[in-house]
Amino acid sequence: MWVLVFLVGLLLGISDRRRMWLLAGTFLLATAGVYFLFLAAWLNVLLILGALAWLRVVIGVLAIGAGGHYVREALRREQVCEVTQPGRRRKILDRLRALVLEPNLVVSMLGVALLAIAVNLVELICSAGIPAVYTGILAQSDLSAASYYGYLGLYILVFLADDAALVVIAMTTLKMVSADSGYSRWVRLVGGLVMLALGAILIAKPQWLAFA
Repeated sequence: MWVLVFLVGLLLGISDRRRMWLLAGTFLLATAGVYFLFLAAWLNVLLILGALAWLRVVIGVLAIGAGGHYVREALRREQVCEVTQPGRRRKILDRLRALVLEPNLVVSMLGVALLAIAVNLVELICSAGIPAVYTGILAQSDLSAASYYGYLGLYILVFLADDAALVVIAMTTLKMVSADSGYSRWVRLVGGLVMLALGAILIAKPQWLAFA
């Protein structure tokens, strides 16, 4: 979200409301697209491997490990993903500022989309645990292709809900908003506890997680 927050802050400084919405929307759509493709690719790999017992156990262990990591981060108040180094972040933000000020709207939108894709791919490691477990649970269920991708779409909607809310509120009120550290901490804590529970259920009672 750190790139989106900076982008929204920049957009609030321009007078063209149409440009504001288009650039913010482009960032969200690009983020949704890259995550959907990642989820779809990982799901198809798991479907090819099949509903193997050892794979279910591996996913369960991964869920427990990721859940423990998120809970530890929340308790220690460590909220920042360290994948992108500070120097690299500064270059990304400088590039984003240049794209917002780019006179050609099409070039600006394309640049914002590519930047969103690049940043999300690099920092995917910070949140890879939950989508890996989610697709693992999906792969253990006997669903149609439409249902598989429908559930992936549902995941993306939930995943981007807070980002979209930030954009809509900021663009409507023309005031900068951001999730504070307390919100981030509670999200990680609850998410970590859910992951721990999912991991345990996957290993002990996998039938409880079957999608209808």
